[in-house]
Amino acid sequence: MMTVHVQTEKRVFKCIIHLNKKRMTTGAIDRKYGYEIFNVPAECDVNCFQGKGIVEFWYKKKGSTFYIPLPRLHEKEVSPLPNDLIVDMQSDHAKVLSMTGGKGNSLALLTSLNSQMFSVPEGFIVTVNSYKKQLAKYPELRKAISSIDDICCGKSEGVLENVCKRSVELFKSSKLAEEIEEAIKNQLKIYDSDMKSGWAVRSSAIREDSEELSAAGQNETFLGCQTVEQILDSVLACWGSLFTYQSVKYRWQHGLPIQSDMAIVVQKMVPADCAGVLFTCHPTTCNPQEMVVTSNFGLGETVVSGESDPDTFVIRRTWDGKLSISSSSLGLKNIVMKMATDGVKEISDRRAGQFSLSEEQVLLLGEVGIRLEEAFGNPRDIEWAFREGNLYLLQSRPITTLSLWSDYEFDHETDSPILTNTSVLTIANVKEVIPNSMTILTETSVIREVDASIQKFAIDNYDPCSSKGLRPFMHHAMLDVVASIHKNVAKEVHVSSLILDLAIFGHPVLDNKLNHILIKRNGITPIISKVKDFLRVINAVLKNKQILKESVEAAKRISLEELKGPMPIIYNKIKEALKDLEIVALCHSRTSTVSVFYQVVAINVLLERQSELSTDHYADFAAILSSCEDVVSAEIPSYLESISKIVRDHGLAEEFCKLKAYEAIEWLEQNCPEANKVLLEFLNKHGHRNLGEFEVIEKSWAEDPTQLIPMLQANARNEKKVQNSKHTVDEIVAKLKSPKSNITRHIVKYLMKKIRVAVGVREQSKSEFIRATNKIRLGFRALGKQMVQHGMLPSAELIYHLTLYELGELINERNPVLVTRAVRRQRLYSKWKHLRFPELMYGIPVPENLEDRHAMIISDAGVCRGTPVCTGVVKARACVINTLEEIDKLQTGDILITYSTDIGWSPYFPMLSGLVTELGGLVSHGAVVAREYGLPCIVGAKDATTYFRTGDTVILNGDIGQIGKG
Repeated sequence: MMTVHVQTEKRVFKCIIHLNKKRMTTGAIDRKYGYEIFNVPAECDVNCFQGKGIVEFWYKKKGSTFYIPLPRLHEKEVSPLPNDLIVDMQSDHAKVLSMTGGKGNSLALLTSLNSQMFSVPEGFIVTVNSYKKQLAKYPELRKAISSIDDICCGKSEGVLENVCKRSVELFKSSKLAEEIEEAIKNQLKIYDSDMKSGWAVRSSAIREDSEELSAAGQNETFLGCQTVEQILDSVLACWGSLFTYQSVKYRWQHGLPIQSDMAIVVQKMVPADCAGVLFTCHPTTCNPQEMVVTSNFGLGETVVSGESDPDTFVIRRTWDGKLSISSSSLGLKNIVMKMATDGVKEISDRRAGQFSLSEEQVLLLGEVGIRLEEAFGNPRDIEWAFREGNLYLLQSRPITTLSLWSDYEFDHETDSPILTNTSVLTIANVKEVIPNSMTILTETSVIREVDASIQKFAIDNYDPCSSKGLRPFMHHAMLDVVASIHKNVAKEVHVSSLILDLAIFGHPVLDNKLNHILIKRNGITPIISKVKDFLRVINAVLKNKQILKESVEAAKRISLEELKGPMPIIYNKIKEALKDLEIVALCHSRTSTVSVFYQVVAINVLLERQSELSTDHYADFAAILSSCEDVVSAEIPSYLESISKIVRDHGLAEEFCKLKAYEAIEWLEQNCPEANKVLLEFLNKHGHRNLGEFEVIEKSWAEDPTQLIPMLQANARNEKKVQNSKHTVDEIVAKLKSPKSNITRHIVKYLMKKIRVAVGVREQSKSEFIRATNKIRLGFRALGKQMVQHGMLPSAELIYHLTLYELGELINERNPVLVTRAVRRQRLYSKWKHLRFPELMYGIPVPENLEDRHAMIISDAGVCRGTPVCTGVVKARACVINTLEEIDKLQTGDILITYSTDIGWSPYFPMLSGLVTELGGLVSHGAVVAREYGLPCIVGAKDATTYFRTGDTVILNGDIGQIGKG
């Protein structure tokens, strides 16, 4: 038994560890390092809570504690590059990757092993220097290649496939430069007596057979060359194959330079009895305990190309290098490739019913595979051949498929770790501003700064290495209830503790179960911590308008609209701008806290020491909030309604509503200048806003004004006039139902003035945050376009599917694996967007099954209940939609029932007679704008979108917070 005491800032943990020595296992006894390792399972008591663990013991052994590993094979780096046109594979210069390409470099390293277990056929490499000399001799080749590059990067127009064909023909029809031809002929004289055995001419591009990409089959290979002329022609054809349509497309899709260099391997062929491929790690399951051999009679080309069904052997490999054959599968071997007097030919072989390898040969291949893994330091894909019992290695490259990610890994790559089943996350409040999944660029840039602001102010415990404020899961943003919303814990649930829930969730969430979890996780909050938090909030209250000023100034400092210069400089400017974005986000966190603070105080005053919240309390507080002025979000529908009204007043509504969105902008300019003037004024003031405005992939209204046209057309058809009736503070106070004393009314009157100002400041600071975010968005747009022009990305849209760090790495290192990841994420993004999570989640979040939700029974009474945020009773047609893509279902006078709303929904509020949302609190977007328009509204009406259907006649009661079928 072991006892360990751990002291944190707030608590002391006593850990009693009971070791189960009977189940002890010995770990790797690594004599090289001089340590023995023992793993012992343990039962743990942590402050009387049960747990399990493993205790690891390390014991130093006698002998040296230093281990010097064997040197690994690696490319040779020299500067400047040698000028050789031809290098022998045994030459030291052949190991220079940038001169001999991927395949040539790998063969040179393989040749240097000098093993008795295998041989590497002799040969030489036509270097990149020869390729460059050939291009220098023929300007038309350079021009053709430049044309391909310009088309791929969008600098000029043309049919890529046709330009590629023309380039390939130019290479084939050209004549080798005299120096190159002479060098090849002189090198071949060394092997003059072996010419009849045949030669293979293979491409060796710079990025070919690398750890990132294999580029398998993209460029040409020529087998069985038996004359000097055939070899010379094959060299030209190999160079030309670098610009075939498939090869160019491959490089373009992976963000590789179109104008790449190529070396060529010229190697003796082995008239093999059998040949194939060895994978030293299972290429499909990635199991390092299994090696896979595929084999066929004759040359191995039929195995590599997939033309023939080969024999397959799986070798079992133990940790100490012992090998055994675990399975053998006989292939059809319907095609066999053999050497012939005039090259190579495909034949049928009568031995198809026999295995092409003996057990001894299979195990020998396994031993060679282990040797090569140790030499290169990674799992290998090895091409081999047996001739008269002797083993020849023809190629060795890294297995690129091992590093490929599964869909599951992409789904969860940015997840915030869920430590226990008592972790509690929520999407409340967050989904109103981030309604869908986030692109990974948004996650690692804008959302990272929002998280930092929450950590610094709300949690007051900033850790730049983790996301504790906004916690991502499956690319959806969530709030941590335990660490942030309810970080301050009381011994019992009091009604005052539920008030914060109203602002965030729209209904009480804190109960005895959750409070028990909070006590267990955080402990009861000391008075000193509460005082510290209170003083921080009071400081923000006193400086509220100054905070807004700081926000405006920080947003102005961000200037990324017209970025010019090298891409690394643009990237660094965006990273610097993100620091200012964090300041703006922090200001918004502080102004939001001030707004919530006043609202919490107001509800506490209205309670008058009562122990429960009543319907009157909800109705009174909704009335108080409805008096707020200068709400930026509510100004947007007013602007758009005025534009539509001008169109109607000019008698142009019918014509305007028939136009396509892309036609309507120009039409307004030409046919209704007065409306166009108001539209331009609107775009100047609110053009930085849009649907999903925290997401950088979305376009702002100024960037794409056509988004506004459906809203304007819907309003132009709408004859309904919304009365934004405002009551004075005295009128609202007089109508309050819950206060019993005049003192309460006087205090509420004072607080109402503070709330009105605080809400206005909060909305303005949010607008500044969105303005700053839009500038970051435009910066990423400019960078994406430049990356396409430089051939780093095949599409500017892919920039949103790279992390901020990956973006910098791609610019500096041009790593094609990152482009492949971006393509995979882009494909999965649509799936992530359609995921929906419950409002409150314990433990690991699980997406909801929408089919199961449709089968649920909401209420015996046939109604859904929520929190009233704007009073009034209305009976009307229901319109149930979850995305703006379905907005064409909306009719004038409908009660809109939706999951949540953000700024993009604002223009449709003048058409509504009521609003119901499943998510949202007292300060949510829908609640704010509904109060501005005097629309009966309830929020937090769980499953309302499931229970009701478009076309149902419903009664919405904003006084008591319920909606039912009429």
